[in-house]
Amino acid sequence: MEHDSERSQRLAGALYNQFNDLHSKDFYDDYEIESLLLKQKEHDLYNIKNYEKLPEGLVAFSPSSASACGRGLVFKANKVRKDEIQRFPYQRRWTRNSSAVHEAVQRDLLYSEKVLDNPMFKVHRLESGLPAWEQNIKTAKVIEHNGIKFVMNGMCDGILEYQPDGSKVLFEFKTKSTTIGTVGTYKLKGVQEEHRIQAIAYSIMFGIDEAVFMYESVAKDGWTKGADAKVDFRTFYVKITEEDRAALLDRLSEIAKQYYEGDTPKKEADKCFFCVYKTACAKVEGASV
Repeated sequence: MEHDSERSQRLAGALYNQFNDLHSKDFYDDYEIESLLLKQKEHDLYNIKNYEKLPEGLVAFSPSSASACGRGLVFKANKVRKDEIQRFPYQRRWTRNSSAVHEAVQRDLLYSEKVLDNPMFKVHRLESGLPAWEQNIKTAKVIEHNGIKFVMNGMCDGILEYQPDGSKVLFEFKTKSTTIGTVGTYKLKGVQEEHRIQAIAYSIMFGIDEAVFMYESVAKDGWTKGADAKVDFRTFYVKITEEDRAALLDRLSEIAKQYYEGDTPKKEADKCFFCVYKTACAKVEGASV
C-alpha cells in the first residue's frame, strides 16, 4: 500500500472530487435507487418497532461519546438524572436542517455510482442489498480488554468501497451550521479529535482501519458568487492503528472497571461545556452549579 500521506491525499481528494463532480451535473430520479431508499425506509420503520436490547449486565459505550468525560459516561450508565436543558425553536430547526443534509449526502453517494463514469467510492452493500450504513449495520459488540468486559454499541454513517483497490473505508459526515468559515482552512485544520476517536471506536467494531470524513457547512456563500464562492465542504482521511485501538480500549476498560466497582471517575474539566450532568457532577465535587 502507498505511503500514508500519499494515500491520505488520494482518498480525501477522491471523495471531494466525487461530490463536486456529481453536483456539476443535472440528474433525475432513478427508479432503482429510489426503490432502494424506499426499502431503507421500511427497514428503519421495522427497527423503530423492533428495538434490539443491549446485552444485560454489561456497561455500554457508544462511539459518538467515546471521547466524553469518564465521569459523565459512568453517570449515563447509572442512569443519573440529566440536567434540564432549554432548547429554543431555532435550535431544533438547526439540528433538523443538519439531519436533512445528512440524508441528502447518503442519497448523493448512491446517485454518484450511476451518474459518474468512474466513481472512486461506492457504498458497500449488505447481503440484503441495503446500503452498509447507520441502522443497517448497528452493532452491539461485546469487548473484553484488560480482563474487563463491556459493550461497544452504535452505527457509523457508512462503509464505502474504494474502487481502485477494493478496500473498505469508514465514512463519517459532519455538518457545521454557523458560518461558512467553519469549514475553511483557517478554522478547520483536520478531523476534530473527538471525531478521530469516534472513528477509532468504529474501527474496533467493524474491523476497518481507514476512514474518510466530510465536513459540510449548511450555510453557503452568496448565490451570485459563482466560481469565487468560498469552499463549503472539506474532506479528510484518517488511518487507524493498533496503538490507537489499544489506547481507546485501555481508557474504556478502565471506565468500565470503575463503573462495576461503584467508583466515580475524576472530572475532566476540559469536557464540561456540552455535559448534561453538571448538577450531579457538582454534588460529587461538593459545590453548587
